[in-house]
Amino acid sequence: MTIYENLTITDGDRLYDILDEDTVFRGCDFDDADFEGIEADVLVIEDCTLRRANLSNLLCHDLRLKDSTLEEAALNSMEAYEAEITGCSFMSARMLKVSLNLSKLTDCDFSGADMDGANLFGADLSGSRFRGVDLSTARLEGANLDRADFSLASLREHSFKGRKLVGVNFTEADLEGCDFSDAVFEGCHLVGAYISERTRFDRADLRGAFVSGAHLVKASLVGAVMLPSQVNTMVFDGFGIVVFMDDAGE
Repeated sequence: MTIYENLTITDGDRLYDILDEDTVFRGCDFDDADFEGIEADVLVIEDCTLRRANLSNLLCHDLRLKDSTLEEAALNSMEAYEAEITGCSFMSARMLKVSLNLSKLTDCDFSGADMDGANLFGADLSGSRFRGVDLSTARLEGANLDRADFSLASLREHSFKGRKLVGVNFTEADLEGCDFSDAVFEGCHLVGAYISERTRFDRADLRGAFVSGAHLVKASLVGAVMLPSQVNTMVFDGFGIVVFMDDAGE
């Protein structure tokens, strides 16, 4: 294994010259680098900076990124199936049509990124932040969403039917047309989320969700399970009516 530490590389040709199957880059500066169209069997990057770097059309069969900064980087049409990416920042990155299906994308920050058409099918997104990201055209089927932060994000038309959602933050998210039928919420936040008559919570177990300001009264709630306090909140948010319970909770 060859380990390169504290290098500064901005040219794709130079990167090609030192790439091999056992190369690890650690603590390197790739800010503003142009690596467009790079193809690599293995690419391991740890504790590096790639601010504003161009990684568009990168093709990598074994991509491993750890504790690195890719803020404002371009990763359009990058293909890295089953990648392992942990603790990285992609804030305000351009990630149009990026393919990261079946990848591990844990404890990362994608806030403000452009992820139009991104393929995150089957990805592990646990603990990652997608604040303000439009994911309405992204593929999220089968993704692990535990502890993910989708506050202020758009998840329009996505289906979470039958999913167990643990610690997911949907605060002020756009949930127009989403299907949460038969879903179970545990420690989730729906506070202030945009919900319409096309949003479905049929037979969902909402007892583990914070729902203040979500206007759930607009949604389809056929057979949903809720706590009395949640029903009271829903009625107040929808109609301004306060329902007082008697001592027996009736």
